[in-house]
Amino acid sequence: MKRIAISLLAFVLLAACTPAPKQPVADPSEAPVSVDPLPSEDPSSAPPASSDPSPDPPVSADPSAETPESADPSADVPAGWQFTSARATDCSFVLTYEVPAGMKSGTFGICWNRDGDPTLEDDFIYGPKGGDGQIFQVLPNSLFEEGGTYVLKAFRMEGEETLYSEAVTLQLGYSPGPMDLEWTRLQRDVLPEGIELYATTSPVSGRPFHAWYAIADLSRVDFRVNAPDGASTIEAQSQADPNCVVLVNGGYFYAGAIAGLAYVAGRSYGAVNQSRGSLRSADPDYKEMYFVTRGIFGVDKQGTPAANWVGSRYEKHLFYDCPLPSVRGESKYGAISATYARPVIDWAPEYAVSAGPVLLKDGKIPFSFEQTEKGGEYWLNNYELMPYDIFGPDVICDRTAVGCLPDGRVLLFICDGRISDSPGLNLMELARILKGLGCKDALNLDGGGSTGMMVGTEHIGDQTAEKSRAVVTTAGFYKR
Repeated sequence: MKRIAISLLAFVLLAACTPAPKQPVADPSEAPVSVDPLPSEDPSSAPPASSDPSPDPPVSADPSAETPESADPSADVPAGWQFTSARATDCSFVLTYEVPAGMKSGTFGICWNRDGDPTLEDDFIYGPKGGDGQIFQVLPNSLFEEGGTYVLKAFRMEGEETLYSEAVTLQLGYSPGPMDLEWTRLQRDVLPEGIELYATTSPVSGRPFHAWYAIADLSRVDFRVNAPDGASTIEAQSQADPNCVVLVNGGYFYAGAIAGLAYVAGRSYGAVNQSRGSLRSADPDYKEMYFVTRGIFGVDKQGTPAANWVGSRYEKHLFYDCPLPSVRGESKYGAISATYARPVIDWAPEYAVSAGPVLLKDGKIPFSFEQTEKGGEYWLNNYELMPYDIFGPDVICDRTAVGCLPDGRVLLFICDGRISDSPGLNLMELARILKGLGCKDALNLDGGGSTGMMVGTEHIGDQTAEKSRAVVTTAGFYKR
């Protein structure tokens, strides 16, 4: 079956937006952002991604000066203020509560601890926009320990006073376990010490399947990301450097421009802009723009790998330990900042690429295919607002991913898809396979017709339906 490209549709998540204003306003979490409500039908008119090669200044992750003071919760509980509903899922806490209508983002949210009687001095995340005061808030499992029991309270700040709701106690579930396949090591003369290559033809969910992964010890070789001017094939990009040993396609793109963010030698290219609630033009959420964070994988100057979440604001890129937990049709957040909806983390990637969603964070799968009460494509845990051609249990296709193990090794993965010998994977199957390979962090990259791996001059993966596509970003292993 001919492969279907997914990278072009995915770019519309980002291409519909004009750049955010350069001058800060008094309340950045509520600042209006000018956007074009409809994407251009002409690719040449799509706004170009930023390619400013200047190094990014670090963003302070110390929230101490901006963390609101907490009051004695026993004295501040409004009579009858409690959660309307509260439940735990396999990968999140789902809570509803009320605040006064019109409260601004960054003045209310949820706090928690393991001991009881939580305050803002423990841990917290701000809530989505207040609107009519009915708040639907989902807390991702990246903030918690699987199977852990937590005491949670809603909070709101009124003047100099912080008010707390009555507490609820919930136990977080467990995300799906690993999927173990039989892998065979492949020998290639081009591979130096420190890089190994494996393949499998083990069936997945009763379907035939073919996949490969390369794994590298970063004490012996380097992990790098490329973001050349314009699109080119992985063959061309791998041949551009004689030290390139293994290379895969990278993040999303459109019309030869990065649809997201990349770091090359510490310099950033592109940005993470707002996203449409849906890419289906007939959908009510087609004209709804959401602030989002996207998954990003990379290494710092010491070669330490990690997957995190990133958003762009005022030409700066902010990194977080959890996604902005948007829920299509339910939870719409204000603009991100250094303290909203969570304080930023200290991370300075040397080489990195964004795409999404994050498949694993600290060994946990942070998404699910659970629907909200609206059903259809209204997903409870699709925080990165991945579109219908990427996210969902029935979206089975070629996949590319990158991950890291607890010992610091980095893994590059591809699988064939949309052919009879290997229909491919959905995102949950991909996450479980990477979990079975020992990854603690992992990120889904662009897939479909973009998927491919170069090992030396050899193209790994099926090319019967489509020759190698020109892509914008790539990630790979390089000899030192």
